[in-house]
Amino acid sequence: MPSFGAFASITAHRTTSTSTSGGGSSCTRPQRPRASSVPAALIRTAAAAVDSTSSRTMPDNGGPSVLVVGAGRVGTYLACKFAQAGGRVILKGSKPSLAKYALQHHVDSLCAQAGVEFIREYTECRDQIVDFVFISVKTYDLAAVKAELDECNVRPRIAILVHNGIVSPLFDKSVRVVIPQSYDFVETPGEGCGVKIHVKNEEKPWVMPATAEAREVEALLRGSGMLGEADPNFPYGLMRKFFINGVANLLSIVGDCDCNGLLANHASRMEDLYREFTAVLKVPHADAFAMLPEDFHEVVFQGLASYGTHFPSTKMDFDAGAALEIDSLNGYVCKMAREQGLISPANDALVDEVNALIAKRDAKKN
Repeated sequence: MPSFGAFASITAHRTTSTSTSGGGSSCTRPQRPRASSVPAALIRTAAAAVDSTSSRTMPDNGGPSVLVVGAGRVGTYLACKFAQAGGRVILKGSKPSLAKYALQHHVDSLCAQAGVEFIREYTECRDQIVDFVFISVKTYDLAAVKAELDECNVRPRIAILVHNGIVSPLFDKSVRVVIPQSYDFVETPGEGCGVKIHVKNEEKPWVMPATAEAREVEALLRGSGMLGEADPNFPYGLMRKFFINGVANLLSIVGDCDCNGLLANHASRMEDLYREFTAVLKVPHADAFAMLPEDFHEVVFQGLASYGTHFPSTKMDFDAGAALEIDSLNGYVCKMAREQGLISPANDALVDEVNALIAKRDAKKN
């Protein structure tokens, strides 16, 4: 397939496309030539090879079937980029009973402009095999997403996991990606659809393990104007991202500040967290630590500095009254320390502080 082409047809509500220009990176059709994507024949052959007596391969119309689960900033950006590249993409939001996303109006505007189909239930996707399922949800929602897919017998041929932190794998033939970007909705009155997704570090690729599945995902991303790389050094990339998130995300809630504020006012505490990460994770993640450069400390804090005035996603979630990723970030370090008979006082204290702030925040709602 020389370009992303037509996606598989899934009967669902398709929002009306009103424009393909303006509004920023998620609202603008890529102008540069797109790299070749995955050959459609390869997709059809691989999908047909899946052993299933109760599922059918989704009709592909010459292109791969793609579903994006999670209609937050990253999921919306991803779905819009696929749609703008000429494909048909399904974006799955929360169930109607859970649909309380404060920024849903931004999602609706972007989907309408890009021509993205938005659904809240898998009614029309039941008993089908989907070539690529991008799962862009918080780590605390992964188990629920897996359960809902299983219940509806929606079977990913390849599941692509887009999240912060580290958790145990739940999906067969999954590809974990590390994204060096940050994503923010920015209102643009009178321009395009009135909102865009601003992407920090957009020039950097999404990084994945060097597997056959990841190479298919890489081709799919590049065919839609996004950068991806199936990299043998993926364990290093994962650990680098974890360190940056770990020293910043939860601490930004306690400090009530952006990344610049963390570096200016909380450097000592970040150093304590960094030292514990090194002591606790070097054995369970020995493959990644074998790849760390001598200047890894500088790499981590320069990486954090590149985000500037950006507020970490966990801080934005806290301010929005949402649940937080704790167990997959600093909570993961606390867990791994206990399992090895080690101590992690800096991380323990940070987790306790954040949980106390959550309780205080939520008490005000009642």
